[in-house]
Amino acid sequence: MQGEAKHVPFDPQRYINWRFYWDYSGGNVFENMVHTLGFWFGALGLSIPHSVTMTGANYLAPRIQVPDTFQVTMSHPEKLLFTFTSMFGNDYYGEGHDYLFGTKATLVHTQSDQVRVIPQSAKSAAGPGAEDGGYKEFTDRHMRNFFDCVRSRGEPVCPFELGFRTAIASQMAIASYRRGTTVRWDPGTEEIL
Repeated sequence: MQGEAKHVPFDPQRYINWRFYWDYSGGNVFENMVHTLGFWFGALGLSIPHSVTMTGANYLAPRIQVPDTFQVTMSHPEKLLFTFTSMFGNDYYGEGHDYLFGTKATLVHTQSDQVRVIPQSAKSAAGPGAEDGGYKEFTDRHMRNFFDCVRSRGEPVCPFELGFRTAIASQMAIASYRRGTTVRWDPGTEEIL
């Protein structure tokens, strides 16, 4: 079953590496960026961005359709410029740390869901050397929260509205990349323009 995707003959590459094809995936925008947005949109109370620009290319993997390296820039109504960079072409930073650069401090968010605050005047590095428990503990906590909310009918730490805002921002990024231009959100019609 291919859903809404166009019919193509069976291809083992499409079966195993479905994330590399526009028919089935938005690449790393939908694989990782959406989760990063979930944390920061929730922590900062961010709404759907006014505009989004995504640029990138396939530098190391020209056979895949989705970009292996890209940058997304989002302009938010809360007077915040949010950027996300995916660098599958370079492993220096690796995965696991998000940075929020503010005028008074830098916040570092790790895979184990820890947040470090580094004051603006501090000269210490906020780099990827921090200890990190990896995805397992973080995933276990989300699953436990989900099942607890199913039992209690409570609201999960990632409620529907937060998922909606991050999904729209991710869709805007993909639309920008594929159209080759900045896109805007129309809150009246709830459309990406």
